[in-house]
Amino acid sequence: MTTVIYPALTPNLFQPEACGLRECVKGDPEPLPEPLGKATHTVLQAQEPVSSGPKRFLVNIVDGNGVKVPVTVRSIDTIGKLQQKFLKLRPDLRGCGNLLSNGKPVQKQQTLSELQVKPGATFITYQKCTGG
Repeated sequence: MTTVIYPALTPNLFQPEACGLRECVKGDPEPLPEPLGKATHTVLQAQEPVSSGPKRFLVNIVDGNGVKVPVTVRSIDTIGKLQQKFLKLRPDLRGCGNLLSNGKPVQKQQTLSELQVKPGATFITYQKCTGG
């Protein structure tokens, strides 16, 4: 998808209004304040929506036996929602609720966009071992 950029007309806030279309500006233009004297101001006007919303994509979850389970998610989904979808597909793995992404444990409230998850990413299930 390409982004088309068109120049936008911005009003000059430091000069008085013009009298008409081809008439000169009334009064002397005031000099710009020193910090703004060398600044350039532009406006970006978007012509098309950048994104039509969160897209659906596949991520893989590897269970304890090395089996890849593909799960369809959206970028706004949380890890908790990903775990729920995984457990619907594999209800026999109720005890393996913890996930790793890029070698680090992920929190249930984190979204996939916060983790910068890309299509085809792999999550790994693990069990926490408590003891002393």
